[in-house]
Amino acid sequence: MRNNSFGLPESTVDRFLREERERAALFRNALGGSAIADAVKQAKTASEMLRGLDLDAPYRGILDTLERDQRDRESLKHLTSNAWALSVTDTARRFAEQNTSLVEQQRHLASSVLDTVKAFDANKSLVASAIASASAGAAYKRMIAEALPRFSTFSAIAERMLVIDTLTLRASVDERETATAFAARTVIEMQRVAVAIATAETDEDTARLQGSLFDLVLSFFQGLGPNTLPELQRMGLVGFISFILTLLGAYALIPQQPTMSPQEKAAFSTLNQKIDHAQAEHHRYHEAAAQSEAAFLAQHARAYLSRDATFRNAPARDGAVVLKAPKGTEIAVEESKGRWRKIMFRDQLSDQLARAWVYSTAVAPLAAPISGGGE
Repeated sequence: MRNNSFGLPESTVDRFLREERERAALFRNALGGSAIADAVKQAKTASEMLRGLDLDAPYRGILDTLERDQRDRESLKHLTSNAWALSVTDTARRFAEQNTSLVEQQRHLASSVLDTVKAFDANKSLVASAIASASAGAAYKRMIAEALPRFSTFSAIAERMLVIDTLTLRASVDERETATAFAARTVIEMQRVAVAIATAETDEDTARLQGSLFDLVLSFFQGLGPNTLPELQRMGLVGFISFILTLLGAYALIPQQPTMSPQEKAAFSTLNQKIDHAQAEHHRYHEAAAQSEAAFLAQHARAYLSRDATFRNAPARDGAVVLKAPKGTEIAVEESKGRWRKIMFRDQLSDQLARAWVYSTAVAPLAAPISGGGE
């Protein structure tokens, strides 16, 4: 039975690895054609239901995905606010200040990811031609369509962080674009390109857009460099690297074709090696970060919400709403101020630790876990 975000019995690392496996399986299914078969079935059902309309069945699944993506983006807007963004940003900044030991791992990961992206960018024409020769163009379009909800999540976070950066963090006469603004705009543009790939009408358009996506990914990591991880953490986008590596990994799994030259086969072998190395670096960093989070949380009393509650950015009833939290949400209590409790929780949208204030009547103590003897 899966447990909460504080790691009992499923740790943060276990959850991360499980989610990565699930996303990788999704992409493999898309490449294998099962997702496309499902889309055709959906299209047939939709065509039967919508009488009198001439629907192009092969594209119905894609259109349905885009419609769901649009609805998801609208719902995500209700989960973000200025108070929410500031909560995630402030917590990430404070946590980074107390975990300087992660700086070296951050630099290693930033270097590894940039090296991987550069290799993909240098071979993007080869990747595009290999997709075409493998008759996998439709499968990769479907893969992008299936990834749109994740793109939308990151884009929604980026949009809110861009607002905060513009209204709050840049209250100065300096007109240069900040790293946060640059990263946010690039993430938003990636989401737009992903939508365009999913709806491209020709193979040529698909190949051109895939090249544009590689260009954006490259500029993203080149623009942030060694500051990639700290900047993404401050933006609530720390999961974005995992997402990009999974996406690139799916591109690197193009089947070997008899028509490929030895140089082309060597290029794809190199791409796979770089992906494996970057994934290994990412797993090591994620494990180290999870251990640091656990050590930090261990310093505070654990509790849970005994009822649905509102998290606010200040210990007052008129404090801006960070989010509405459901009964049972686990928290760590950092501070008490009258009838208010300053707590830390794992935000489900960004999957990062965040801080907020909640009224004390909603807080119930959580028994400490029994050490030893567990699996």
